[in-house]
Amino acid sequence: MFIREVRTKNKKTGEVYTKHNLVESARVSGLPRQRLVMGLGHINLPRSEWRKLAHALECQLSGQISMLEVQDKYIEELALSLVSNIRLSEKLKIKRESSSEDLVVVDMRSISTTQTRSIGPELATQNAWNLLEFDRMFRRCGFSPVDIALSKAIIFGRLISPGSERATIDWFRKRSALSEFPGIDVSELGKDRFYEIGDMIYEQKECLERILIDRQQALFPPQDFTVYLYDITNTYMEGSALGNDLAEYGHCKSKRYDCPLVTLSLVVRNDGMPMFSHIYKGNQSEPETLEDMIKRLETLLGYDPDQERLDKPTIIMDRGIATDDNIKFLKSKSYQYAVIKRADQAEEFRAIFEDERESFIRVTDPKVSAYGDTNNVYVKKLNGEDGEELSRVLCISEGKARKQDAIVGKKELCFLDDISKLNASIQKGSIKNTGKIDARVEKIRRRHRQIAAKHEITITKDGSRVTGITATKKTDLPKALSGCYVIETTHTELDDLQIWKLYMTQTHVEAAFRSMKSDLGVRPIFHQTADRTSAHLFIAVLAYHLLFAIEHTLELHGDMRLWQTIREALSTHTRSTVVMKDIKGNIIHHRVSGLPEDIHRDIYKKLDATDPTKAITSIINTECSDR
Repeated sequence: MFIREVRTKNKKTGEVYTKHNLVESARVSGLPRQRLVMGLGHINLPRSEWRKLAHALECQLSGQISMLEVQDKYIEELALSLVSNIRLSEKLKIKRESSSEDLVVVDMRSISTTQTRSIGPELATQNAWNLLEFDRMFRRCGFSPVDIALSKAIIFGRLISPGSERATIDWFRKRSALSEFPGIDVSELGKDRFYEIGDMIYEQKECLERILIDRQQALFPPQDFTVYLYDITNTYMEGSALGNDLAEYGHCKSKRYDCPLVTLSLVVRNDGMPMFSHIYKGNQSEPETLEDMIKRLETLLGYDPDQERLDKPTIIMDRGIATDDNIKFLKSKSYQYAVIKRADQAEEFRAIFEDERESFIRVTDPKVSAYGDTNNVYVKKLNGEDGEELSRVLCISEGKARKQDAIVGKKELCFLDDISKLNASIQKGSIKNTGKIDARVEKIRRRHRQIAAKHEITITKDGSRVTGITATKKTDLPKALSGCYVIETTHTELDDLQIWKLYMTQTHVEAAFRSMKSDLGVRPIFHQTADRTSAHLFIAVLAYHLLFAIEHTLELHGDMRLWQTIREALSTHTRSTVVMKDIKGNIIHHRVSGLPEDIHRDIYKKLDATDPTKAITSIINTECSDR
């Protein structure tokens, strides 16, 4: 195949127009002829590059791999763009659905595939999208059909191929079949529209969350009494983020103390269903967020803050938030709660932990550690004192004890290593001044404050000269209560095992944060403005709503697979264009979804997911035209 230039002169104005065609040589009735393959319009490309473009076009049409060099990638992209617009050609016949009338004889040697796109994870996500009625929700919040299509693209991308917004756009255009689902194709819109739709979504955050809560409560009604789990986390940002009002340095849970942070709070139900979220500055104090969360909860659920209600939910929160002041606040608002207080209560019940362990009830935690160990937990309920409507459950966790002992052991090794290094420097004579040695010792004490308090540091001298330093563990210290903790709750009617299980639902909000940081790729954040950062995080929260709907629906069918496993299993279900030639030399493009395999069908059946795309056949008619 090669490219031919055609010039046309306007008889009235005398203006000359230039267009280009892709043609191929063929012999018809023994005579050489040129067949028009496709019209290209006017291409702005040097004549020296036409041969490469013809080769790239031929490969695109026949489904072959181009042999162009890396530096000629722009030519391949031009060829792809021209072939993508081929449906506009007058010589192209498009049939939306295949039928028996479309039967043709084809050359088996010419069959290949091209433009393979993912469709499996998209079908699972589409089912959750429909189940939660996202289209209706966005319409109620004032979104146009184009806005809804753009919102769908970036939310699906966050769930299926997490990355930066730029990476999401690339996934949507080049690796996903989502643009072929019924609706408005927005794949040709500029990247600015994809960024702007994120801003628009965040502007409607309150409206969207209120509608989502109502829909989810109707789909998945709470069991027994309602329990809400509350926690906050932070994630780090790339770059200085000097223009970002949310970016602040603080205690990073990802250990990235070199980066500015932003904080996300989340409320989920005790079965893991997400309720609502809020975004704070990176240095936000955890305990100070509870009152704000309760106000938002009452607004979204329509509670009158001054009215006594018997159906108020139970609040379970992370230990970092459970201060005495926050517990007093919950009591003043008549909320039930179950917490482990921020101030350690284990020491108060040391005698029971040490002397009455045989009276505890053993329960096996279903979670298995990374080392394959099962975690035995021992629980014992204590009723509150007279007039105190509280219960406390003393807990001893073997797994927690192993973890705490390992952490303390590691810290102790670091402390002793610093002492050993200082001792080596003293004996080597690198440091002799007593004042400098005392300063180094004080620095070590500050760095390892908790461990240093359990050791006696001794400096040996020969006259006025320091000869060495040692650290000896104190022997009069009480035994550490490793793995011991106390759950405090207002649910006095529950037994010790029920209270322990109630508090352990806190792991659902921790799992939500893990999913957002790993499965949904919220970190790192590359945006340098507060609005874009907030939009980025809220899109991840919306994607988590879909993730929960998928996992929960499968769980109702006894399938406990997590989204990461589901996404990987469905990634092999794709949609491709089958390219072939018939006996007349016409090039046929048949766009069709692959047949689902057993693992795909199993998931689709449980989710009640169906493929909304149709087979599309495109025929490039290569009728002869004289040279």
